[in-house]
Amino acid sequence: MIVACVNSTKTVSYSDIVSSLVQLNDDANLGLSNLNTIVESFESSNNLLTNLKTSITENCGKLKTRGEEHQQAIKDKVAAYKKTVLKFAEDNKKIQDDILLDEVSVKAEVLKIKKAKDDIKDAKIESVNQEKALLESINVLKRLKNIATDELQGIQQKTTEMHLYNVNATLSSASFIQTASFHQELKNLLTSSDSVNRGLISTLILLAQSAGKQTYANPETVKKIISMIEKIIENSKNKVQQNSNNANEKVKEYSAIAENSRTLIARLKEEIQGRISTKATNEKDIVFYNNDIIFLERALSRRERRNTFTNGLCKEQNDLVGRHYNRYVESLKQVNDLKTELSQ
Repeated sequence: MIVACVNSTKTVSYSDIVSSLVQLNDDANLGLSNLNTIVESFESSNNLLTNLKTSITENCGKLKTRGEEHQQAIKDKVAAYKKTVLKFAEDNKKIQDDILLDEVSVKAEVLKIKKAKDDIKDAKIESVNQEKALLESINVLKRLKNIATDELQGIQQKTTEMHLYNVNATLSSASFIQTASFHQELKNLLTSSDSVNRGLISTLILLAQSAGKQTYANPETVKKIISMIEKIIENSKNKVQQNSNNANEKVKEYSAIAENSRTLIARLKEEIQGRISTKATNEKDIVFYNNDIIFLERALSRRERRNTFTNGLCKEQNDLVGRHYNRYVESLKQVNDLKTELSQ
């Protein structure tokens, strides 16, 4: 009855009701008995309130813990996704830098191929020019050898063609080796020859100059001249072969450079395409993770509002139970005070 009355109005207190009951009965023992009954009712109600308060505290604690854990889990996942997006963005920047470097490398290799082609062309032209010069020198040396051989055999032809010079035996009784044209041919060879042949030709010029001023040169000297010319011709022929070999080696070398560049360009282009594909995949993943971040941030906002609502509700329940508990405690104290008064 007391609990129903308290719940039905806030203007009537437990003490007022108890006092009224006591005044209706002048028998003290009966009043004490009634008060004990009331105390038992209060204690039973207090036990219910205590259990309710404990239950609310435990359940609200669990709800708060689960809510905060769920909220933190969402925050952690959002942070992890943002970190992943940042990592993809950094990877894409590095990939783009690598693509630019590869493109620069491709351009450099294209220039190498062009230079190798030009070098091959120049090597062939140089080889042809050197071979032409060497063959011309050999032809001159052969003519000089023929002159020396004629002189050694004592055959003095009426006219002997020596490059740009024509020697007419009827105009000079000197040997052909002694003629200015012979020496001029040697001097021309001296200026156009390499260091090896240049030494031999210098010796040959000295031999020709020492042949003596006679109708025919000294046979022994002429033999030495012929031998020297043959040696120079042999060196020149070897130089022709060496020149051809060198040209072929250069062509192989430059061709290998060009082929290596082509292989490298193909590999670089393949790497560029692979990097472009990886970058595109990363960009798709960035969009995917950003969408997930938006979804999770919305879920986080809902979870925060839910946690706020739950915490607020728990606080209201705790406050309500606390107020009732305090009211019961205060009322029980007043009842106990009345019991003391009746007992006196």
